Amino acid sequence: MSNSPLVKTVILSPNHSGERTMAIDRITPHCVVGHCSLTTLGNIFAPTSRKASSNYGIDDQGQVGMYVEERNRSWCSSSSANDQRAVTIEVASDTKAPYAITNGAWSGLVALCEDICKRNGKKRLVWIPDKQKALDYSPAADEMLLTVHRWFANKSCPGDYIYNRLGELATIVTRMLGGSAEIPEEPAQQPQNDTGEKQTDKIIWDFLKAAGLTDYAVAGVMGNLYAESGLKPNNLQNSFEKKLGMDDATYTAQVDNGLYTNFVKDSAGYGLAQWTYWSRKQALLAYAKEHDKSIGDLQMQLEYLWKELSGYKGVMQQLKNAKSVLEASNAILTGYEKPADQSAAVQKKRAGYGQTFYDLYAENFKPYTVKVTATALNVRKGAGTSYPVTTVIRDKGIYTIVEEKAVGNNTWGRLKSGAGWICLYYTKKV
Repeated sequence: MSNSPLVKTVILSPNHSGERTMAIDRITPHCVVGHCSLTTLGNIFAPTSRKASSNYGIDDQGQVGMYVEERNRSWCSSSSANDQRAVTIEVASDTKAPYAITNGAWSGLVALCEDICKRNGKKRLVWIPDKQKALDYSPAADEMLLTVHRWFANKSCPGDYIYNRLGELATIVTRMLGGSAEIPEEPAQQPQNDTGEKQTDKIIWDFLKAAGLTDYAVAGVMGNLYAESGLKPNNLQNSFEKKLGMDDATYTAQVDNGLYTNFVKDSAGYGLAQWTYWSRKQALLAYAKEHDKSIGDLQMQLEYLWKELSGYKGVMQQLKNAKSVLEASNAILTGYEKPADQSAAVQKKRAGYGQTFYDLYAENFKPYTVKVTATALNVRKGAGTSYPVTTVIRDKGIYTIVEEKAVGNNTWGRLKSGAGWICLYYTKKV
């Protein structure tokens, strides 16, 4: 059983029960009740007198620490049965209810959950808010179930902030894994922290929408930004952290205060778009100084991103004409970001990230009715011919469509009945 490659700090605790007696099919996020560093959290779990530990920890910047190897059962959830099956994660948080976490910590939690699922062969992260239904649920071989500490002890952990976003977490991670996730019928509330400020992803979405991009275009841009930086404006390219001996926050601060003077020429990717080439980093630095902002300031980077992107006329035209998230995502991937790997697999993954943001924030869809024109029309579990057939429509009847998705050259519609998806090419709007 492997450990996460995302780990930056390892401080192994003696507080565990040795190797698990059950296979991993759960993830249990906790709130630390404090904005402590990975080292501080490791020191908390170090004494045997503490009688507590977790497999992983996440700090405010989204960096990951490991305190109990994944193959071993940690002491974290007040439930031996849960800890035997769960990878446990402590996330740095506020010290008061609702125990909010930073945008960086949220991004780190998403990335770690995706990694845990992927290494354990899971394609779907499941959240069931009802305690009894969740604990009675038997995850399929490719499913990972989210559980919470408050179900096993008289505690508020993981706090209402994380608890109320577990449905969002499950949806995002499942999309990243390439699985099928049901989107709630009701529009998702705008994620906010305890001060009422919108989360980073919603800020970026609103900025790009206000700039005039369509929902497909915004999602395509954001999927690429997420792949590059996890939407962390102070993100230093991971491979350069060890090389330069600085984490995201330290690198940003030292560039801001002039202690580090090689920002332009060090070839390290930085920021939302992971700007790397010297002339682009030089322009970013100059823009930040001109506006008296930190190089890691989100709003400044968005303004610079838009200014730079507006100069890519061909890419902007493709974004304007995009008829799907995939089209918009590929325009950014091949014409703006231009990473070395632009394979079909990379295209699919980045478009999947974008689809997650589209599902969360695109304008509310208005249901409509269609009449089936085909003699026999397959209803599939998901949008696309790669999904299994659940039933066949043979009555040429009228059906209500509650969601659309563009797949290849076709548009698919989700049936109100819940039976699945149909290809709208074989229908006519009523």
